[in-house]
Amino acid sequence: MSSWIVTVVYVGGMLMVMSLFSYTWRRRKAASAILVPWFPDHTTRDTYISLLQQTDPPATELQLRAALLRRAMTNVERIIKLRENRPALLSLVQKGAVGDGLWSSFQKAEQELQQDVIEVTQEAETFKKNWGQTIFHTANEMVQHEKHKEIADQIKELKEKEEKNFKKREEREKFEMAEHEKREKARKNY
Repeated sequence: MSSWIVTVVYVGGMLMVMSLFSYTWRRRKAASAILVPWFPDHTTRDTYISLLQQTDPPATELQLRAALLRRAMTNVERIIKLRENRPALLSLVQKGAVGDGLWSSFQKAEQELQQDVIEVTQEAETFKKNWGQTIFHTANEMVQHEKHKEIADQIKELKEKEEKNFKKREEREKFEMAEHEKREKARKNY
């Protein structure tokens, strides 16, 4: 009986030591890891801030509103990307296929985006009352419009390409048909 207890205590102690080692190892590794930003620099935010700080000549209200709306559009695009990437990344982290550093970078990007959304909403309120409530709706519509426009342009390019290919095929078939008729005539004449 006592050997059984000693074995259980020994195995339990070893499991605790291993889990403690694993915990501290991951903490150290996560602390030493350099977090790579999830998104590139926020140029639209920088543009808006530089317009706000511009003094000679000062930016017009129209320019500031347009820059703020463009900033909101960038935030909407980033929100969409984060929502699309979250389930796949979470699944990969749970399976252990990617490190905790990537998940930390993702969470940091979410927090930064959340703060920027709050800033944009507050800035919108300074221009017009209740604009903070509708600016992201407007920005979302504009992003969707740009996507539809890109798709329409791609379809137009594809249509032109296919029309060119069709004309080439048609000309080649006519040429081959004429060559075939010439060969048939030549064969009949012999």
